[in-house]
Amino acid sequence: MEGEINKSCGLDIHKRFLIATILSRSGEKQQQRFDRDEDGILSLRNWVTLEKCDVVACESTSDFWVPIHESLIKHLPFI
Repeated sequence: MEGEINKSCGLDIHKRFLIATILSRSGEKQQQRFDRDEDGILSLRNWVTLEKCDVVACESTSDFWVPIHESLIKHLPFI
């Protein structure tokens, strides 16, 4: 079925770091912590791309999500 999400990544974004959790349709769960600096955001982008995530989703109470969005939006859908 086209449009099915097989892997998704949820982000919990904090002032200095973020927690990324990848969930697969099969129930597999992976979690990593990244610094919220340029190197950490690049590492996050590389990880979700390598893991072939279909979408990234986050909720943030501040504008901490903006640089992460800018880094990921060209590579995969971002909610």
